[in-house]
Parts: sequence; structure tokens; C-alpha cells
Amino acid sequence: YASTELLNVMAQVDSNVSEIGVKQIADMGEKLRDADFLKTKDVKLVAHSPLLRAQETSQGMLGCRANMSKVDTVERVVETELLIEKTPQEWMPMYSSSFKQRIASFEDWLGEQPETSIALVGHSQFFKAMLGLNFKFGNCDVWEVQFDLSKRGAHQAPPQTDEKKEGEIVDAAAWILPPQWQSL
Repeated sequence: YASTELLNVMAQVDSNVSEIGVKQIADMGEKLRDADFLKTKDVKLVAHSPLLRAQETSQGMLGCRANMSKVDTVERVVETELLIEKTPQEWMPMYSSSFKQRIASFEDWLGEQPETSIALVGHSQFFKAMLGLNFKFGNCDVWEVQFDLSKRGAHQAPPQTDEKKEGEIVDAAAWILPPQWQSL
């Protein structure tokens, strides 16, 4: 008999970035710096998950990490538990509603922020579920979406069933996002 409490051990989902990940972060960070991404997109807030790999990704790609560093063009860098990856417990059907509630709470939090251009650094399963996608973003993927909290709960078409294959380029225009998220 195993307790479901054992499924919520952060050590099971928190880790440093792998050697391959370090290279991916460095490569994308260089591209973002070359494009002057934070300034060009007028990013004023960077929010990241407290998990180590998200902190390291935010630092390496954006030069921002809560309580440690930020670039001049960014006004705030915050860490939020709401952005953590789907926990082992949340994978269990009996706890899926808690994951959906966390996503809704994150969207509420996002809608309360005064900044209009925000960079989020999180985890693929979280973003996949939040955006209603049937594929995961790759490591260090950068996507731009528009968010309007007032549209949450509006009618939308059912999610697509095509799965993204490794290395496949996704036609983002073909995906129907939840109504509060637009322009993937």
C-alpha cells in the first residue's frame, strides 16, 4: 500500500538542466540576444517556475532570475508556484481537477498583472494543457500568444487530435486555442 502523498515529492520533478539542455539554452539565449528579444517585444515582466530547470532556463535565455538578476529593459522578475510542471499526483485522474484549477489560477494571476508584455518560462505539460494543444513545446521553444482573461469560458471548437512528432514543424495557424489565448 503506497500513499498518494509520495507522488507529490518535488524531488521527483525538480532537477538541474541536463548537458544537452545547457547547450539548448545557450543557443536560444544567443538567438534571443541577437534579436534583442526583450526590448523588441517590450517585455516588462518575466515570470518563471520555481523548479531549477526553469530558473536556469530563464537566466540563460533571458538573463533574468527571480531574486537574482534581471536585464535593464525588464521591470520585474517573479517566480510563481502556479507555473510548476504537472506534478506526479496531478497525472492521476482523481487529481486532474487540481491541475485544471492551478491553470485557471495562473490565468487569473496573469490577468491581474499590470504589464502587457510578459515572458513566461515554464514547462511543456503545463503549457500544453493551458493552451489546449495535443503536442508539447520542445525544450527552449519560444512562442508568442495573446491573452485576454475576459474571453475565458467562451465557446470554442473541440481540440485537434493530431500529435506533433519529434522534429516536426507545427503550423501554429492550424490550431484552435482556448478563447482567452490567441495568435500561437
